[in-house]
Amino acid sequence: MCIMLTRLSIRNFKGIASCDFVDKDLAKINLLIGKNDSGKSTIMEVIYYMLQELCSAPKLSEIMSRRANVFCGASELWFNYKTESPIVVSASFDSLEFEWSIQFAEDGRVINSVFSQEIEVLTLQKTRVAFGRMSYVGRDFSMSSSFGAPMINHLQGDTNVREALVAYASGASFIDCTIKSKTTEMERILARFKIGGREQRFGEILEDIYGKGKEWEFMPQIENPDEKRLAFKEAGRLKYSSDFGDGLRCCVGILGTAMSMRNTALFIEEIESHQHSGSLSKLIRHLVAISRENNLQVFLSTHSKDVWEALSRGVYMEDAERQKEEFRCLVVERDPETGGVAVESTDDLQKITKALE
Repeated sequence: MCIMLTRLSIRNFKGIASCDFVDKDLAKINLLIGKNDSGKSTIMEVIYYMLQELCSAPKLSEIMSRRANVFCGASELWFNYKTESPIVVSASFDSLEFEWSIQFAEDGRVINSVFSQEIEVLTLQKTRVAFGRMSYVGRDFSMSSSFGAPMINHLQGDTNVREALVAYASGASFIDCTIKSKTTEMERILARFKIGGREQRFGEILEDIYGKGKEWEFMPQIENPDEKRLAFKEAGRLKYSSDFGDGLRCCVGILGTAMSMRNTALFIEEIESHQHSGSLSKLIRHLVAISRENNLQVFLSTHSKDVWEALSRGVYMEDAERQKEEFRCLVVERDPETGGVAVESTDDLQKITKALE
């Protein structure tokens, strides 16, 4: 069984005072467009880190450090630093619904991260009960303690749906500008392909996009023969991947990650980075094909009209029904005065163009 995120609401998280995705706002391929500081990346962050907090080791400190290289206090996680009100995120995955809240304890020294859901009691009324808790000590989330097994293990609901959510949450990946072209990450991904015997198809995809990459190997580094480095063949010679441009290396990171995942979610910031428009169109076409094969729910943020055109006028050009079912273009707008973020699912060219101007 496979599931995906269908509804989401956010309160008091970073630059977002409030934001709501209603039924049918989310699909398999979700493109978030909008001006700078509209909230696109923050929306993807809150989904990804909610999934991480739900099923793995504590992750709140990573939210603070992902986009900054300086000390960040816990209060910076709250909208306008107003820690007296909780951060609240509500999510629906098919028939499973739950709420994530983050709140300072009364003494102001402990931060509680709590997951809860509504359940029916004997009176047939619904009541909200906590099924998982993580406590953080320190204004920078520097110390944490969990209570028992991963919180997702205590989520109530249909067993098959819950197991599908475990796979979805635990397998999610976030690709941003800091790791898209990181050589070590790229080599780690492709090493798995070599071991699994899947290198041929991946090489064919690279050749389709860039005209190179069909043949690749791990070869000793010249000055350090004990270290094996990724190399692509060009003009009959193997060259280290560091000799090629950022576009090819970003593509390896994006598509390699997607091909390594199954039944989960992939978040990608600014997929257009370092890409020629022709290469970008092919990259997106292959990404959509992989998402279908591996049942991935994909979230993309962009400032580029080329990305929207590659999807709407490329992938879905002759398949309007599939576009309606599978693809959402989400215009994100933030009111700087109130912090309210409006998200509109639309195929209105005028609105899309304005959001990308």
